[in-house]
Amino acid sequence: MVPQPDTPKPGRTQILEELLRSHGSALSRQAHRNSARACDADDALSEACILFLRNYDGQAGVDALRWMMVVVKRCAWTLSRRANRRASREIGVFVAPRSGEQLEIEIPDAADGPDALYERREEVEQVAGVMRELKPDERTAMVLVGLGYSYREIEEMQGWSKTKINRCLVEGRARVRKSLGSGGGEKS
Repeated sequence: MVPQPDTPKPGRTQILEELLRSHGSALSRQAHRNSARACDADDALSEACILFLRNYDGQAGVDALRWMMVVVKRCAWTLSRRANRRASREIGVFVAPRSGEQLEIEIPDAADGPDALYERREEVEQVAGVMRELKPDERTAMVLVGLGYSYREIEEMQGWSKTKINRCLVEGRARVRKSLGSGGGEKS
């Protein structure tokens, strides 16, 4: 299945323009009220506009305004959660192969002792070798889920169905178990 381009359906652009012209200040207040940091409010509103252009199928007017208010709030919450995760740990960047989006990955804590860092390095090298053996879609799905993205967020980023995400995860995990020699379903 080939992902569809992110072109809005006819009429969505006009509905969004009218919505922003008429209720832009209310949407901005909603974003500021639900954002942990002021700098995230504009990003939340921008992301909500993108989601509107991709997903909104209702009528103009009150329905569109209600939809946007909910989505702006949820985008603000998501950005706040991500900011909290970043603040709680040091992170690096992973670039998703298909979408090219930069995603966050956790870096080992520098406060760990040399033994812990060495042990973790060996584990990371072993898992990295196994991850290189996976198909690109399996690797992407596993990394995104490992980073805490929901199936819905992965669907939006990659243009995949829930079935494809689940299949990539199941097959990827099976390959990892086989490569690491854990067998999966065996009981001791």
